Amino acid sequence: PFSSYNFTPEPQRLHLRTKIEAFTMSLMSNGGFIVSYIIPFLLKGIKLTGGLGSLIGLLLYVKQDSILYHPTIQDLPKKPRDNPKGYCSPAEYRVPFETHRIKCEDGVYIHSWLMQNKSNINTHEQNMLPTILFFHGNAGNIGIRLPNAVQMMKHLNANILLVEYRGFGESDDAKVNEAGLKLDAEAALRFAATHTQIDPNQVFVFGRSLGGGVAFHLAHYAEQQGISLAGVMVENTFLSISKMVDALMPYVAPFKALVLRIGWDSLEIAPRLNTPILYLAGEADELVPPSHMRGLYDASTKSRLRVWHGIKGGSHNESWVQGGAEYWLAMRMFIEKALAVSASCSKSVGHGSGFEVDALNGQPVESSIPVMKSGLVGMLSEAFSGSNDKSAKKVT
Repeated sequence: PFSSYNFTPEPQRLHLRTKIEAFTMSLMSNGGFIVSYIIPFLLKGIKLTGGLGSLIGLLLYVKQDSILYHPTIQDLPKKPRDNPKGYCSPAEYRVPFETHRIKCEDGVYIHSWLMQNKSNINTHEQNMLPTILFFHGNAGNIGIRLPNAVQMMKHLNANILLVEYRGFGESDDAKVNEAGLKLDAEAALRFAATHTQIDPNQVFVFGRSLGGGVAFHLAHYAEQQGISLAGVMVENTFLSISKMVDALMPYVAPFKALVLRIGWDSLEIAPRLNTPILYLAGEADELVPPSHMRGLYDASTKSRLRVWHGIKGGSHNESWVQGGAEYWLAMRMFIEKALAVSASCSKSVGHGSGFEVDALNGQPVESSIPVMKSGLVGMLSEAFSGSNDKSAKKVT
């Protein structure tokens, strides 16, 4: 049914992917150096002077939002329209779409693309399709996610709402922080619930990495507000930022109680959710320890339906590529089961029910998605380079 859509434009994929991979390797190598040599040296110095320790703590406290959130990386464009060919707009794939600027509760407007699955179906059938709210990771604009979103639209026969956080891409240049991103997600859900061509009873949320934390918050918000949400799908996300500090910056971990103000505590939310949850877990995730996903799954005992899908060889950002056909099959099966659970309120499913599916590797396609920064020096370097970029617009 998607024969009319062009899924293979001529993007400069190799060029973009090579830059992102080089950037990631640089961050990881620098991070290893700082953890292995510099931080132990500084810690010895802290024993001699409390001033240096205070300086490091102050630095981490003040810059932590810039350390986590990266609207731009290296020389990649901030705005989708300036991306390499194939990453600028859904129009490049001949996918029908709407551009929306969604108003958040605090008056900030965020940019989004509603990619509409209209291939060989009438308006009534389109309204009966699931819609997936896609929350991306911590770096780069939504254009970089287009190859993934188009494949998701194709394989899942769904509409896709690609949401761009404040401070990212074409969204307002507002301050990027946890509270703001939560407002962004809530506004996107309210938008989907009232859009005339979206079935509010078939709205799903997908989040990768940082987007998984956003998805967990939104599921909790939806349950509190009585807003319909059919299910949550998270991929390679973390227990909390605090637990990620333990994994990425172990020498900083003893001081995190004093300086860490970012939460994204999905482990606190997971046990409270009734909403169906699919866990897409790359078994070779090089950034988020695989135990984080397993910990979230184990904690989701109240969920009406929890599903585990392990992806053999799946890395942090490429699991959707490396998972092959089984990856998409797991998502389709979950969507069908979640909708059935919602429609019938079947008691046979029960709380805490779950099953596991192991993926097999399939044929890869091109992908280029930025990753969360690894290592303290890389994080701080990006934080300061972002704040010192003369070409960047002022953030308010």
